[in-house]
Amino acid sequence: MQKFRIRTMLFVLALTMLVLAACQPTGAVPGAPVDAARAQTLNIAIPGRIADPTNLNLYAPGVSRSNTGLHQVIYEYFFYQNLQTGEYIPWLAESYEYNDDFTAITVHLRDGVTWSDGEPFTSADVVFTYNLLASNPAMTWAAEVVKNVASVEAADDLTVTFNLTSSNPRYHLNREAFPAVGIWGGITILPQHIWEGEDPLTFKSSNPIGTGPYVLDNATETGLTYVRDEDYWGNTVFGHMPAPQTINFLYLGPETNVALALAADELDTPNIGILSLGSFQEVVRRNPNVAAWTPDAPYAWLDPCPRGLMVQNATPPWDQKEMRWALAKSIDRDALVNLAYEGTTVPSWGIWPFYDGLQPYFDAISDLLEEYPSSTFDTAGADEILTAQGYTKNADGKWASADGATLDLTFIGNADGVEDMKVTTVVADQLNAAGFNVEVLPMSGGVREDAILRGDWTLSVQAFCPGYIYENLELFHSKYYVPLGEKAPWYERNSFRYQNPEFDAIVDQMGTTAPDDQAAMTELYHQAMAIWLDDLPVVPLVQAPALVPFNNRFWTGWPSAADPWNMPVSWWATFNLVLNGYPDPDTGDWVGGVQSASQATAVK
Repeated sequence: MQKFRIRTMLFVLALTMLVLAACQPTGAVPGAPVDAARAQTLNIAIPGRIADPTNLNLYAPGVSRSNTGLHQVIYEYFFYQNLQTGEYIPWLAESYEYNDDFTAITVHLRDGVTWSDGEPFTSADVVFTYNLLASNPAMTWAAEVVKNVASVEAADDLTVTFNLTSSNPRYHLNREAFPAVGIWGGITILPQHIWEGEDPLTFKSSNPIGTGPYVLDNATETGLTYVRDEDYWGNTVFGHMPAPQTINFLYLGPETNVALALAADELDTPNIGILSLGSFQEVVRRNPNVAAWTPDAPYAWLDPCPRGLMVQNATPPWDQKEMRWALAKSIDRDALVNLAYEGTTVPSWGIWPFYDGLQPYFDAISDLLEEYPSSTFDTAGADEILTAQGYTKNADGKWASADGATLDLTFIGNADGVEDMKVTTVVADQLNAAGFNVEVLPMSGGVREDAILRGDWTLSVQAFCPGYIYENLELFHSKYYVPLGEKAPWYERNSFRYQNPEFDAIVDQMGTTAPDDQAAMTELYHQAMAIWLDDLPVVPLVQAPALVPFNNRFWTGWPSAADPWNMPVSWWATFNLVLNGYPDPDTGDWVGGVQSASQATAVK
């Protein structure tokens, strides 16, 4: 019966949508009969079809590990980073330690972990996976592994040592080279007894074997069904099992279909970017079971990649910090929030997400944020700066130099991104109104990439990832600087060509400081930000919104602003902990985990 579940689910949804279109009902009526199978099933909407449902090799190029649910429910990781709280949570591993010079890290694996076919998970699987990555450069993230790891050795079944290519006290935070997940996904350990002898790029892994709490039941182009593994190791080791017996990752078609399914209690949560604000508000109007991160605007949880306005620092007069500050003061971020984002986000003073776990760093620079109000709309202040720089407004209301040359800016917009073009249009309109002469050039694909990386532009909107304190500062290091015309390493990796040796020295010191030495790290952060805010190499715009509603009809305990125990993201590998909950790293007490609404009601 399970193999027909997706087909049945889609048929039921189609009927439901017809009824909804005709009658526009609200959510389920209290006391109405509940289908037992639905009450034990968690349904997640994904944004597109599965290109090849027989290919579930998450290391093969082009295979989605998130839309398929692979890194959420099949595979697991040594550690999970809860960015919302700042916790570093042991899972497949129990602990780690570095040697004295941070050139090696030894990891102690958790005893009792098994693959879903019953075979033990051991250090041999870890060594096998890293050797596979080292010898197959086309595998996802293989290059990052080779750059960071010289060799991997197993002392026994539960002890494995990573010998690093250089001293690196931050290696355990590098998701692209170490099996610890903070944002989205990370290096995934494979079962040697399944993958040995297979070509890691062509092996389809159609029936994936992982350590996670679910096993694949059915896969089609429109969805995948997973059923709970009743022999899941976590039940024995932790004494906990995820509550849903079945999880469906479903492609339901256009946004309207997703909204109707959510309104009808046939869907529990959609992935990011599927529902617009208007659709979400209509769903909530029909179904009070549905809620987002906050009950009121901005509704959205903050994605780790705040949006900034890149300014080409290598092109005069934008190589002068005063001119970048004039741009910053000319932008009304509240208007940007309302016009481009429909009120679903908030202005940002920097390039970090406003997570609770990062708050100690933000508190440490409160004096600098007062001294450098980088998100304040201040047209008088902008006029004062430009006047002091020798510019006056001409008859057309445009700022011009003494020789009559206007302040012309080439603003490249991403024609492939709806959000990007909305932001580009609003910011360009504001800067034009402020007296700059802005030309918007929509570009897409490789043409845009080449132009951005070569520096053939003045302005461009950019998401700044990955959202960590040190890593985001390192994006501005001049080691990534290349002259105009040469290709920069990547968009946010100094394609804006900022250089400051004093800043570099502080960032270098942060890179060699143990990240858990918060006193030292916050002091260094203060020193770096005193330079960064003064120079303002990019102009902060807004936080990145993730409008991700959850349906509480069948499942409760979802993370929210009122109870921010985890990140509310079903497409990240950390969703495993949203489902399971996790042991508090300090106390061992169990934290969170979604629960059956009927069981939660019965307990009450």
